[in-house]
Amino acid sequence: MKAITIILFILFPAVALAENSNPILKDSTSPSGSSINQKLHAPSTEHQTLYSFFSLYQPYMPQISAYEPIYFLVGTDPEKSKFQYSFKYRFLNSDGSLAKNYPWTGGLHFGYTQTSFWNLKEESLPFKDTSYKPEFFHTTTNIHSRPPWLQGFFIQSGVQHESNGQSEEFSRSTNVLYLKPIFIFYNKESLLGLGLAPKVWLYFDNSKTGNPYLADYRGYFELEARVGLADGFVVGSKFKWAKEGGSVQLDLTYPLHRILSDNLSIYLHIQYVNSLAENLLNYQDRTEALRIGFSFIR
Repeated sequence: MKAITIILFILFPAVALAENSNPILKDSTSPSGSSINQKLHAPSTEHQTLYSFFSLYQPYMPQISAYEPIYFLVGTDPEKSKFQYSFKYRFLNSDGSLAKNYPWTGGLHFGYTQTSFWNLKEESLPFKDTSYKPEFFHTTTNIHSRPPWLQGFFIQSGVQHESNGQSEEFSRSTNVLYLKPIFIFYNKESLLGLGLAPKVWLYFDNSKTGNPYLADYRGYFELEARVGLADGFVVGSKFKWAKEGGSVQLDLTYPLHRILSDNLSIYLHIQYVNSLAENLLNYQDRTEALRIGFSFIR
């Protein structure tokens, strides 16, 4: 019961964020559809929820949306449980003069992802390690110079810091500059889609005392792929190769409203990991884990 209470306390803000953000804005390149000024001077209506009052004083809420997957997963070995939440914030209002005159500025974002590795086997439920990953990045609009059989072509680039927030001999930190082209194939009739996102990066200011050999275990390249139905099963994979060996993560998600009469807005989530440097603290160790749980954003 204590574990469930802690989980809900941590994840509730993330759920509220995912549910209340404008779904159009989950694609950072889409227009918001309403200006900040319009929201501030919206005609009064009957307020049925606390959030309806709260949103009156939050004109920037349409700028914030989900980013990386948000999930809680329990390992078949509870010592290897894991949860993650993430969001992104677009700096400029898409209806503002700057974004209209210079559309590329609409792709400027701040992102934050936090991944925690939770030991649910011990009585005190300690966290084994947590990675804090703030970043600044830019995502282009859909690039027009693409073949007709390719529905989406975007380029994301940015700088990301990652650290585990610990001190002395347990401190780990690194920084990367990255480039990630994103290719999307989608059939609007079958709702079947395929996304491919190769990512390359360079390390800088990597901790020379805590994790001097991190690049040997994480490498410099990752290939992410996702395939599935928009309202059904989606299978995702991430593959990395480094000097010390390869790493893979597989994720299978399914919307539970499909089997619970549209009553539950979460996904069943199964994850398999066989990876070096899954966390920073023990980056030289290989983790193999099977986890099952739920996700709010997949």
